Amino acid sequence: MAGTRPALPDATNGNFLLEALHAANAHRARHHAPPLAMDPLLVDYARSRAASRSEYDDLRAGHGGLRAGTGENLFWAAGPDMSTAAQAVTSWYGEIAAYDWHRPRACHFSQLVWKDSTRMGAGRVAGQGSEHFETYIVFVFERPGNVSGEHRGNVLPA
Repeated sequence: MAGTRPALPDATNGNFLLEALHAANAHRARHHAPPLAMDPLLVDYARSRAASRSEYDDLRAGHGGLRAGTGENLFWAAGPDMSTAAQAVTSWYGEIAAYDWHRPRACHFSQLVWKDSTRMGAGRVAGQGSEHFETYIVFVFERPGNVSGEHRGNVLPA
């Protein structure tokens, strides 16, 4: 199902992917999770997801249409410059401040550091949206995180 506007142009490049992998793995290491490997097929999927998310204002598209067996973190920003992978990862990791270790729940932070996730892909689109210059960043993960009942063994304290 198409959105309400054309997709923004792809802005994924090698530097973005290296930054994405480095930023994600730096936080994972703090939480005793093994490093992720960048998977070219997942990069292609993340790029298509970023484009399809950008067909809607803000993050109104949500996670609709995400394929089974894949986890996803979404980031959207409006501003004068294109957002970076590090900015997205910092935003997601910031959710640790509200994470309840006694009653774990699904969030961007928990997906980012999910121990059983081993591969990732990342994609970014950016351009003039309806009102602002916008950036959409998507990270996809396999094995997906945020599996009900598995948080305690997969989201470890720093």
